[in-house]
Amino acid sequence: MRRTTKAAAGAGVSLRRARIAATVAFATNGALPAALLARWAQVKGDLDLTDALFGLLVVATGIGGAIALNAPAVVVRRLGTRRTTAFGTLTIALALVLGGLGVAVGQTWVLFVALAVVGACDATVDVAQNAQGLKVQAAYGRSVLTAMHAGWSVGMAVGALGGVAMAQVPLVVHLLVWGAICSTAMVVAGRWFLPDTIEQIPVEQIPVEQVPADQAAAPDAGATSPAPQPGPVRAPGAEPRDAVRPPRPWRLLLPLAFVAVAGFAVEDLGMNWSAVLLASEHGVLAAHAGTGLAVLLGSQFAGRLLGDRFTEALGRDRALRISLVAMSVGVLGAVWAPTAPLTLAGFVVAGLGCAVVVPLAYARADEVPGVAAHSGLTWVNAGMRGAAIGLGPLVGAISEASSLRIALSLAPLLAVAALLLQRSRR
Repeated sequence: MRRTTKAAAGAGVSLRRARIAATVAFATNGALPAALLARWAQVKGDLDLTDALFGLLVVATGIGGAIALNAPAVVVRRLGTRRTTAFGTLTIALALVLGGLGVAVGQTWVLFVALAVVGACDATVDVAQNAQGLKVQAAYGRSVLTAMHAGWSVGMAVGALGGVAMAQVPLVVHLLVWGAICSTAMVVAGRWFLPDTIEQIPVEQIPVEQVPADQAAAPDAGATSPAPQPGPVRAPGAEPRDAVRPPRPWRLLLPLAFVAVAGFAVEDLGMNWSAVLLASEHGVLAAHAGTGLAVLLGSQFAGRLLGDRFTEALGRDRALRISLVAMSVGVLGAVWAPTAPLTLAGFVVAGLGCAVVVPLAYARADEVPGVAAHSGLTWVNAGMRGAAIGLGPLVGAISEASSLRIALSLAPLLAVAALLLQRSRR
């Protein structure tokens, strides 16, 4: 009895460490690019870019992620989640330093290439950290993935605040130091990842409070199951008349990709346009314009801390619909607010709204039958990043033709479209 108790306690500690490690992976993945994103207004001014050219520049990460296609799933299956996140994080850090050098010498193309490398590696790390997170969630037997995604939000917020605080430090120095910190944290945390060969920790080794209710009372070893009832005799290979064929995987993945795009559009607004919005529409100093990103991601972090309970209480479908509505209201409020404080208040609502959207899309995609391990997650991730290729230039072009506020109103339209797609599935 004592040995069993010690084994269960040890498994519980290991599982909690794995959850912390996955959360650190999300945090470093958000913190690394946020250091540059918070200084976008400065970069835009240093390179003397118009809104249209800036929109073409920021799409580089989307191009890199889309080019990766199914490669992330292949890499994760070949190298495992721990090595993929460690090597990918280090490569992202080095690419960001290269981008900073491009800004220092006034070569926009160098920054563009660096951002494309960041996008490809980020897509791969994203699949790896979500695969590890879903493995931890399966071991817990309940929803915990959204809380792990909170690590990404807080990492982004910390990185953005760091960017504001270090606005007077040379960009290359800032990115070099920050990259070293994040890469080291990821390598250390990766030692606590669950092994990729284990699909789920045995229930008897999980602490009692973590055992799902439907698995808590296993039948005795000697118990007999009822004899199977005879069914209708069919010819070999024949299907019953009332058999319902499962839908093709793409029919399930396409609406999920659209949901992920809607959630990403809000994050993209914060990462690439919130600083520009505050600086151009409200006269906020470029050195302080990164506050918008920090506020949006800070509220997203709070939403993700409570997101698993929110999803468990309302169910995934209802939680997703409410979140899409909140996203639309928040973004519209932020974009059209007459003052900077009200814009920040809109970012708070938008951040809370998008908290569970991408995690729910990823979790559902990984459950889609008929595809190889992690491929459903990878294809939704690739679709999200592929859509981002057109999002930045489209916002920039509309802004040049009309106004930035009209251009940024595209994000709520995507959320409404995703909401309608979800209603059509019912």
